[in-house]
Amino acid sequence: MKRGDILIIVVLLLFAGVITAHFMYISKFKIKFKALEKEIIITSNKLTTAKIVQENLNHVRDLVFKNMDIPGQADSVTHESYFFSFITTCVNDLKLKLLSVEPRRPVTVDRVTTYTYDIEVEGDFFSFGELCSKLENSRRIVSMEDFGVSLIDSNEKENGGPQNKKIRIKIRINTYRVKKFEQTPVMAVNTGNM
Repeated sequence: MKRGDILIIVVLLLFAGVITAHFMYISKFKIKFKALEKEIIITSNKLTTAKIVQENLNHVRDLVFKNMDIPGQADSVTHESYFFSFITTCVNDLKLKLLSVEPRRPVTVDRVTTYTYDIEVEGDFFSFGELCSKLENSRRIVSMEDFGVSLIDSNEKENGGPQNKKIRIKIRINTYRVKKFEQTPVMAVNTGNM
């Protein structure tokens, strides 16, 4: 055999050995890469969950501060102003017609003051459902105590389209304001002999 042939055989054997070693070495990394990829997905899911929990806790914190009378904290906007602004924004966004808002006397029981409003709007069933959703997601605690729906007889066609059934909704809504529980200091009583 010539020296060139031996050199080619040696180079080919070395090349085959390098390729074999490379695949064996890389296959170990593939397992590690798959494990790392799995850990990345798990960590990403945990971070997403933590973000959702943080947003929910911030919402709860806002609910507490918006619905509590905390001594020394003055609201920049009164409870009633906030509620009227919220209702008019919702009604305008949903293209409802606000007919009336009648506040009732607030009722205070223990630490909770209940503000009741009788509201009357006109619109359609879909908009009423959306209004209920907006009330549920309000930053103030709002409960719908009662509602009545009546169909408005209308044979008019709007914009040449199909007949649009309008309804009139009367809603009784309660909002609440909670006074912070104040603990009275307890004085120690000495019952021992002097």
